Amino acid sequence: MKALTRHDPGSRWEARLVRSAHPVVARVVDAAVSRRGVVRLPGVGVLVADPEVARLVLTDADTFAKNGPGSSGALWTPVLGERVLLNMEGPDHRVLRRSLSDLFSPRAVREVCDAATGPLVSAAASRLKEGKDLDVVRLAREVAAAAIGVVVGLDPDTPPSVLLEASDAIESMVGWRTRTFDDAAVARARAALAVVQDAAESAHAARASDTVMGRLALQGASLDDARSLAAALFLTGTGTVSSAFPRIAGQLADAGLLGTAGAASCDVDDVVAEGLRMTTPSLATLRRCVRPTQLGGVRLGADDRVVVLLWWATRRDGGFEPGRPATGDLRHLCFGAGSHFCLGAPLALAELRMMTAMLLEVASERGLVVTSRSAARRVLVPRYAELTVRVEHPRPAAQVAGSAGAAGAAA
Repeated sequence: MKALTRHDPGSRWEARLVRSAHPVVARVVDAAVSRRGVVRLPGVGVLVADPEVARLVLTDADTFAKNGPGSSGALWTPVLGERVLLNMEGPDHRVLRRSLSDLFSPRAVREVCDAATGPLVSAAASRLKEGKDLDVVRLAREVAAAAIGVVVGLDPDTPPSVLLEASDAIESMVGWRTRTFDDAAVARARAALAVVQDAAESAHAARASDTVMGRLALQGASLDDARSLAAALFLTGTGTVSSAFPRIAGQLADAGLLGTAGAASCDVDDVVAEGLRMTTPSLATLRRCVRPTQLGGVRLGADDRVVVLLWWATRRDGGFEPGRPATGDLRHLCFGAGSHFCLGAPLALAELRMMTAMLLEVASERGLVVTSRSAARRVLVPRYAELTVRVEHPRPAAQVAGSAGAAGAAA
């Protein structure tokens, strides 16, 4: 295993983000897996940081389940009920996923992004081209909230802050050692999720073909399934996108790829894929060992908790290098693997591609520099509290005025 901190600036910032989010746990985990890819950590579970073993755990649903004691599914069952993508296994889970897969086709995802995120990203590009600062953290949070709002059928006039506050409230309730919610926590979680699930219920009842929940109803899916999908996407998607994009922007800056020449040489898909490998917003995912087995020389018994350390596993290939093919064990591992591979991955990728393309386009024209950044402290999903960029070569005021005058004359 390679150590958590590397010498390149991007890796140092990633380590800082993780340690700011989890000051004690990150150091303990880093020390625990520094020599071995699989190790038992008392009070936490069996840690898996080897990418090959991680993929094995995630794809072997017969041995490692996402429901039952110690799993993430068990955590959410009291809040959301039994039929939630996050806590299902077996035939029922496969049937539900198949019924939902068309909702994340390229066309469906494009419609969501065009409706929800296009105007926000265009406004951000204009702000940069006007020579103003842009906080990419704020942009990413607003884009993530807008996309989820369209998916669940939220009233378009609802401010993004409503969903973001709900997401932050849920996130604050979960830690590395959280295995169950008490009655008070269950009530708080349900209250936070009400805005999402109420919107999904209304959209499902309206059966409108221009909403994801409406199309779900037209397919014959039950109201419970609609509420399940809305909650699952909200819980897994909002924090992922809002964490990933600023960190990808930071990686680009630290690799010297936000200058005009560097940005022009970048392929958007390569940047997003490599950026996700480096950042892997979901640090870990949980499984329950169903029967006695062995992983990397560590014996496991039934109901042992397995903590798959996605962030540690995906960084085994070294620093940020867009365009370098990922090894088979690392390919798309940031979204998990097997039957619980992230259903909303196409939507998350579309949002990230749209924002990254905008950033690279502006950077290739005038260059971008990071003017300030800081790490968020004690949060579940590591992220920047702020990351502000500005064009490196602003247009002279006379040129801007001339362009405006020409545009006015043409109009």
